[in-house]
Formats: sequence, structure tokens, C-alpha cells
Amino acid sequence: MAANRRTSQRLTLVMLLLASLTVLTLDYHGQASHAISHVRNAVRDAISPIQRGVAAVLHPVGDVFSGTIHYGSLETQNQQLREALGQIRLKLAGDAYASAEAERVLALAHLPFVAGIPLIAAEVIGNSMSNFQSTIELGSGTSSGVGPGMPVVGNAGLVGSVISASSSTATVLLVTDRSSSIPVSVGMTGLYRALGAGYGRPLTLEYIAGSTNPHRGELVYTSGLGGGAIPAGIPVGVVRSLRVSSEGSPTAVTVTPIVNLDDLQFVAVLEWLEPG
Repeated sequence: MAANRRTSQRLTLVMLLLASLTVLTLDYHGQASHAISHVRNAVRDAISPIQRGVAAVLHPVGDVFSGTIHYGSLETQNQQLREALGQIRLKLAGDAYASAEAERVLALAHLPFVAGIPLIAAEVIGNSMSNFQSTIELGSGTSSGVGPGMPVVGNAGLVGSVISASSSTATVLLVTDRSSSIPVSVGMTGLYRALGAGYGRPLTLEYIAGSTNPHRGELVYTSGLGGGAIPAGIPVGVVRSLRVSSEGSPTAVTVTPIVNLDDLQFVAVLEWLEPG
């Protein structure tokens, strides 16, 4: 019986050491203190009943079968501990994901190309990508200040413009939609209109005016012309290919959108409306 008690004590010591190390690890590795505090509390809640059970296991008994009974109880408690730690790991993973998403939203508030323009961070809750229309659905609408005509940007540049909004949602027409037409500039003097060619296809540039041709890899920005529906200086894409006529003027220019429109989770709606 003494041997059984010593075995139980060793197992208990190992369990308590593992539990303590888990708490210390959470303290040390946590990046967001608000997330770690409630996870640490969860660890403590999980350990508390096991500690009480261990105390009962260590209590002297006068039964010859106590070792077997204690071992079975300890196995049950080990299983409970494993399940509790599994839940904690899931919680930590969820907190890490939420923290990363919060950082992405926060980054939208410091976009250099929209300095001075108020914005509304919105989550993308759906999309409609086809040869007929390229749109995304936002989980923010007029109750949040989102309205038709407002430009929408991502961390890298232009996404599109709001075409309709309800109280809680809004639909955004992407720059790749066939009906999208955006006044843009390339370099210092080249003025063009970026036209959508459909989902998964590059934009095409329609030449307006300019003394120099674009170059492959050159950035394309909104020009702010065309009534000012979209402010100037927002990145739209990168020149992908170029063909010129015998006279030297560009005849076919394609542009790759600068924003990955297939991987949008959060965007910023600019509180900017076309001047009346």
C-alpha cells in the first residue's frame, strides 16, 4: 500500500508540474495580455478540481484495493486534464486569430494613400464573382455610415466602390467588374481610364492623354479626374503588358490589380462622396 501511495504521489507531482508549466508558458508567450488573462484563468479553473481530486487520492485509506481505485480515478482525471488543455489550446488559437484580424483592421486606419480621409472598417461577408458581375458584400451599411458612391480600399490600394447599401450591409463593385471605369494616371503625364475586364482578368487601360508611355512594372494610381468620384493617389495596379502603335502611342495596356481581390477579409470604406 505504501508503494501505491508513493506512485500516486509521483504522478500527482508530475501532473502539478505540467499544469504549472502550462500556466507559466501562457504567461511567457502571450502577446496580447487581455487574451492571456482569461486563458490563464481557464487553466486555473481546469486545474482546481483536479487538485481537489488529487488530495482525495493521497488521503490514507485502509482498503487493500485502494491502489486500483486511485489509479482509475487518476486516469479519469488525466483524461479531464487532457480535454481541458485541448480546449485551452483551441481558445489560444482563436485568440491568436482574433488578435491578427484586429491588427489588420487597425492597419486600415493608417493607410498612407488616404491620409486625412475618414474611413469605416468593414468585414467582407460574401462575394459574387462571375463573368457577369464582380462584387463583394460588406457587413456594414448605412447605420455605420456606409453609403453608395463611397470608394473602398484594402491595405494595398483600391478595391472598388459601394453601389448599394442597406442598414447593415453594402455591395461593392470591384475594379475588375466589366462595368467598372476608373480615371487613372501612370507616371507624371499619362492619363488613362482603367476598365474592368471581368473576374480573374487584368484591367485594361484606355489612353486619354500623355507624352510618355507606361512601362511594365509601373504603378497605376487614381487621378481624381472624372468628377472626383474617387480621390487621387490611390494605387490601383501594376502595368503588366504594353503594346504600342507604329506611331508610338499605346494601343493595349494591361494592369494587374494591386489588391488580391480573392482574399479580402477586411476593407476600409472612405467617407468620400462625389462633389455635387
